[in-house]
Amino acid sequence: MKWLRSLFGCGRATGPATVATIRKEAGNVYVLHIGGVLNKATTDRIQAIAAQEIERGTKDLRLLVNLSGFEGWRKGDEWGDIDFFARYGDDIAKIAAVGEERWREQALIFLLAGRRRGEVRYFTPEEGRQARAWLVSSARGGCAT
Repeated sequence: MKWLRSLFGCGRATGPATVATIRKEAGNVYVLHIGGVLNKATTDRIQAIAAQEIERGTKDLRLLVNLSGFEGWRKGDEWGDIDFFARYGDDIAKIAAVGEERWREQALIFLLAGRRRGEVRYFTPEEGRQARAWLVSSARGGCAT
């Protein structure tokens, strides 16, 4: 997984702290806001929350990821861990990521677009309304954009 570590080693080792919040909305929709440099510890906490919800019976979870003020992934963190994906990936129906165009490719790789049952799409901030509409629609596919 060297390629994954090098790909996501784009953020500063130190610098802006990760700012992450998650909230549940109607249905199975969860909204995650991520700003600053994302670190593995924060990712692990987010995954633990999602795992807890899935284990409580939430199925077809839909995740809206807002990358606002996002500055990349922390260098030096171990980004090759896919245990969460292997165990819970099929319980996530859709992921809509909204962020600057420069993060599109890396975010889609990080979210394992094309490698999961649920569809993952990337939207720019100007497409935020379309992201939410797509996320709550009942259509399900396997493409990444």
